[in-house]
Amino acid sequence: VQAQVINLLQDLQEELKLGGFVVYPILSLFTLAILIALYKAIELFMVKAARAKDIDVILDHLRSANNDAALAHAKSVGGPVGRMLCTAVENANEDREVIEELLYESIIKTQPKLERFLAFIAVVAATAPLLGLLGTVTGMIKTFKLITIVGTGDARNLSSGISEALITTKWGLIVAIPTLIMHALLNRKAKGVVGSMEQAAVSFINGVAEMRGEPVDK
Repeated sequence: VQAQVINLLQDLQEELKLGGFVVYPILSLFTLAILIALYKAIELFMVKAARAKDIDVILDHLRSANNDAALAHAKSVGGPVGRMLCTAVENANEDREVIEELLYESIIKTQPKLERFLAFIAVVAATAPLLGLLGTVTGMIKTFKLITIVGTGDARNLSSGISEALITTKWGLIVAIPTLIMHALLNRKAKGVVGSMEQAAVSFINGVAEMRGEPVDK
């Protein structure tokens, strides 16, 4: 197994060497995208989504005029959802429009933080195939230059340009496909958190309105 790993690494090193200079920016972008994706995955999956149960518990405490218990439960949720619920509890006695504005502001502040760095992953997914295409063009230019110098009889010399063209295209696609998938998954997770916050805000506002005997939004 060790010998196979060594041979694989040697083949990879040789392939990268044949790929020319364009391969290195592709791999550099891929490395950065992987590191950022891991960081964002940890960050996003540690965020607790708002649960209907938490809203019910908080509203029950507010109905009992136990604001301290409601605030304590909101803090126990943690993360951006917990901060939004804390804001909701602290301003539960305000007018409905004020509560809506404060919760909306909390969501607006949270969304850019959740989506931070995701744009870079999307840029890498879009840029990698273009860099691969650039390598294809430079490889073919190199091939045609060799044809004018040595003709078509020396296949070994011509193979360097063709290898560069194919290898860069290959690595551009290898990088683009997983980064595109990573961006889609992380972006969906970020939007899911924001969506849960919006639902929690609506549930809280409706619960407060119901306690006051005000109309409830459907």
